[in-house]
Amino acid sequence: MRMARKNLVIHLCSSLLIAALLVFSIFIAVARSEGAGAGEGASGAEITPDPLHRLPSTPEEAHRRLEGRSVSWPGGEAGAGDFAAAGVKGSPNGVRVSIPYDTVEGFIDRTNSYVKVELYDCEMNLKQAKTVKSDGSGWFKADMSAGGGDIVSADKVVVTDVTDSGTATVDCTLTGAMDFANDRVTGFAVSGNTVDVFIVTPSTYYADVPPGAAHAQTTAADGAYTANIADPDLVAGDAALVFSTDTNGHTVMTVAGGSGTSLVVYPQYDDVLGYYNPATSLTVNINSGTQSRTVGTAGDGFFEAWFSDYDIKDGDNVACNMGTARAITVRDVAARCDPSTNTVSGTGPANRNLRITMDPYSYGAGPVTYETTSDGAGNFIVNLGAMFTATGSEVFNVCWYDDDGDCVVYEFQTFSWYLAEGYTGGEFDTWIVIQNPGSDDAAVVLTFQLKEGGTAPALPLVVPAGKRASISLDSLPGLSNAEVATKVTSTSGNWIMAERAMYFNYKGKRGGHNSIGTMTPSATWYLAEGYTRGTDFDTWVTIQNPGMQYAQLNLSFQLKGGGTAPPFNLGLEGGKRVSVPIDELPGLSNAEVATKVTSTNGVPVVVERAEYFRYKGLAGGHSSIGVPGLME
Repeated sequence: MRMARKNLVIHLCSSLLIAALLVFSIFIAVARSEGAGAGEGASGAEITPDPLHRLPSTPEEAHRRLEGRSVSWPGGEAGAGDFAAAGVKGSPNGVRVSIPYDTVEGFIDRTNSYVKVELYDCEMNLKQAKTVKSDGSGWFKADMSAGGGDIVSADKVVVTDVTDSGTATVDCTLTGAMDFANDRVTGFAVSGNTVDVFIVTPSTYYADVPPGAAHAQTTAADGAYTANIADPDLVAGDAALVFSTDTNGHTVMTVAGGSGTSLVVYPQYDDVLGYYNPATSLTVNINSGTQSRTVGTAGDGFFEAWFSDYDIKDGDNVACNMGTARAITVRDVAARCDPSTNTVSGTGPANRNLRITMDPYSYGAGPVTYETTSDGAGNFIVNLGAMFTATGSEVFNVCWYDDDGDCVVYEFQTFSWYLAEGYTGGEFDTWIVIQNPGSDDAAVVLTFQLKEGGTAPALPLVVPAGKRASISLDSLPGLSNAEVATKVTSTSGNWIMAERAMYFNYKGKRGGHNSIGTMTPSATWYLAEGYTRGTDFDTWVTIQNPGMQYAQLNLSFQLKGGGTAPPFNLGLEGGKRVSVPIDELPGLSNAEVATKVTSTNGVPVVVERAEYFRYKGLAGGHSSIGVPGLME
């Protein structure tokens, strides 16, 4: 198991894919079905739409993501570096040289100014020289591939600021090789350089690297280095991105891949991928050539054969000659992630080695990779343990291997609706209402965040296709007299929608209120309504912390006219909820008040407002989720 955090990065090939905004309406057209029945978890056979837009929704989108996949430099942020007469300043702001892509890039302290890039062989014979212009941020990039400018290990790169003749020299000595038997990457680098190795596994092929599925750092000694990889065990299909950084902050990058040939099939995206020798032509066949694609490997050895007009499915045989004949027959996988048990379980081919990768796109703290084996019936289950805590909003991959080391990868996701308000004591009744508009049964689990000290067991259930379910929280174990927030998780990724309805007699004010949930906890929430004048109005702000981290919260208030009220600070443990009576806070006993809730340490929370009233002979209450940001 391995967890690697993503650093601030500058892209080598192209910019990071910007995550799409959440679409609140779940009735959108998609190119694939909504997955298998809830009894066995979502099927990997087709794409299950992701309402948070973390995964590709079609094979076309997956292909575009792969084309835009970026190699990111560890440490440093785009725009952070400068280049002065004395040379490039310290790490991480140095010149960056990519051996596979024959590029040299960096920053100078002048915009729209000229930079000369010279490439020399190990005997200092000039191979190529280029003059390029920095952009509006001072960034420059020189593509040395044309005219015999192929960058190889032991070459030297000299970068000169034309304006003041300041120079920087980079020794490009760097090689890498995968040692699968000993779970390590070895090679040559300049003695004293820091060497960072990031492992790319089939489950992370679509992700930007770093972070990769594992990371090891070492120092080159006597011109060589060895980077030991603790987890996962290295197998064919894995590759390594190797970065060597000198004391001036200059970094050279290469890829160790291709020596362990393997076919990687993503049936959901109709894609066949892998690493082989760079600049090689390969032909990928499906079902003995019924479908065929001829593709070339890139400078790093990576290849993609996208079957844009064919749906790769269970039973298809995928083959390619990669020095030796490689072939694998596709078999589907079904899987689900349950936050109430912190497990991933499912079914697939029997008696196969599997890798399960949580957060392969590194939206959170991952990736984290687990290795297991399916049983004779194809069943598997992994307890995620302390390395990863399922929150109910996961992206995860399941990759299974055949006897020759070829593999098939399926991508899955879960999402949750969060409902901060809820009370079952006194004359209150709280209901959670779930709608399943899809054509497949939805596996759902309800987990509960209570006031400090309170706990209640999770509730798993299945919402039939095209149906709805109503759950009375008052009747559930541990919730008969509780202040409760609810998380409704679609564990198999089926699209669902959740609301909460409450009926009450609050100080003689009889009525009911209802609110939709949210799928996106936030560190900031706005609530425009609030009224506390007299005894006829009561306003509450309810805060749910569905995660595991402690949240430091600040409530600030905007009052009518020139009124002011001091801010209110409190802390909220992970997995808990709190109700704040606005009427009882200083300066707010007789106010028209709007509220802003900020998690000052950045831990995302969910915020609602409930108000109970007697107004012109009318008694009742209303409630609403806040908004996490202001419209521009």
